[in-house]
Amino acid sequence: MSVDITPWTELYRPSNLGQVVGNAEAVESLRKWFDSWSVNAKRKVALLHGPAGTGKTSSVIALAKERSYELVEMNASDTRNKNSVLRIAGSSAKEGTLTEGARGKRILLIDEVDGLAGREDRGGVQSLITVIKEASIPIICTANDAYSSKLTPLRKLAKVIAYRPLPTEDILKVLKSICYKQKVQLDVEDLIFIAENAEGDLRSAINDLQGTVLQLKKGQVTTIELLRPNRDKAKDIQEVLKDLFMAQTFLEGKRAIDGVNMPYDELLLWVFENAEKHTSTKQLATVYTTIADADRYLGRIIRRQNWRLLSYFFDLITGGVSVTVDNKSRTVKQYTYPQKIALYAQTRFSRGLRDSIATLVAEKTHVSKQIARNDYLFLVKEILNGKVGDAASLAYWLELDNNQLKTLVEDKTKLARIQKVLNAMEEERIRRQTLMSGLQHSSFDRPGEDWTDILIKWQQKKEKELEEERKRKEEEKKKKAAAKAAAKAAKKAKAKSGAKKSTKKTTPPKSSSDEEKKEKNQVSLDQFFK
Repeated sequence: MSVDITPWTELYRPSNLGQVVGNAEAVESLRKWFDSWSVNAKRKVALLHGPAGTGKTSSVIALAKERSYELVEMNASDTRNKNSVLRIAGSSAKEGTLTEGARGKRILLIDEVDGLAGREDRGGVQSLITVIKEASIPIICTANDAYSSKLTPLRKLAKVIAYRPLPTEDILKVLKSICYKQKVQLDVEDLIFIAENAEGDLRSAINDLQGTVLQLKKGQVTTIELLRPNRDKAKDIQEVLKDLFMAQTFLEGKRAIDGVNMPYDELLLWVFENAEKHTSTKQLATVYTTIADADRYLGRIIRRQNWRLLSYFFDLITGGVSVTVDNKSRTVKQYTYPQKIALYAQTRFSRGLRDSIATLVAEKTHVSKQIARNDYLFLVKEILNGKVGDAASLAYWLELDNNQLKTLVEDKTKLARIQKVLNAMEEERIRRQTLMSGLQHSSFDRPGEDWTDILIKWQQKKEKELEEERKRKEEEKKKKAAAKAAAKAAKKAKAKSGAKKSTKKTTPPKSSSDEEKKEKNQVSLDQFFK
């Protein structure tokens, strides 16, 4: 009996945007961008970015199915050179479909576009930008990190849409739905374990679920059972901390961490966060001094790679702490998860945005990224939260995108007004550039910008106007020549008819007075020429 091994990630892909789980704001942004797309759109490409398994590719596939568009997929990490990008993406972005010809509706999906950031694909990103500018169909790119410095040229042309890791609750709902459709029964605890272990990656969770079900059907030991000993790291550290703070001697404190598998800095944070639960106010300074000394040794180990100091770190963070705490008998039901780790996890996305802003500030002000982040970001934030005009001018100069502005602008109503001013400034820049005849470069140029396309269009427009003016003058000239010829012919016909009448009449004799005037005039002229 054959077993169906069709990937459940493909079998249960959403067929419309309404079925995409999580990231509702990102999905709505993608829908609005697609509905407003045109050949002359300012943002001809959408750049979806975020961790794996958050629904980026599924959203594009669902969009194509919902709107009955043909989807052409290209993986940028497999096509890593300039010529391949131009050949594959370029032809796909211009040609029609097989069934409907040039009128066929098509979306070009370029997956993992940050795969073009290697050394062997020099020119790949610039080639992709060329494809985007000449494209006659919507193009959607996906990336794990859209704020890589090598993707800056692409980001300037793109509508950047962020996808974030999915909550465990959303992943759990999907897993339960798949189990119901597959008529599979798993313990809720096992499903929760799969959902938590995925860490926001829905695709990984579905793959783990399918693998577990296949192992159960074959009577094998499941991955869940193999991973169950390490299922909850917090549970292990709870036991470690209890043994550490309850230790009566220095050696007992050192043995408390035997068997724990945890990074050194994370262990230090756990001890730092919970030491006060077993310490009196009088002894608290001594305990935290010991922890600070351990942190100092760990810092030297990392900076200097002097691992011989590691034993001193362990002595201080284990036995040193256990002998300085003075409230060992206190009962603690649950030790607190380190707030610093939780804060880093929550702000990972926003920190990435701030780093990208610091990079832009460093480029514009010619300072290091560290100085820009430590000294200038505060000023940037103050200006962006001040007057709308000043905020828009600064954002335009730094070339901030909408996600970067959201990170720094606290008033979201002001954000919309800033965006309107930015759009007006961009239109004014293009208008002024097109008014400059004969200039290839101007004071409106900024480093890295290419005005070639704008100037070519302007030149074509001027040539068209001159050609129309030339044709108009030729028409007027022809009309005048025709009217002149008609007038001449009419005059000639009139003169001919007048000559016939004159032959019938006698010529009257000239009077003597006329002859005298003529003679007088002749004499005066002769005198004049003497």
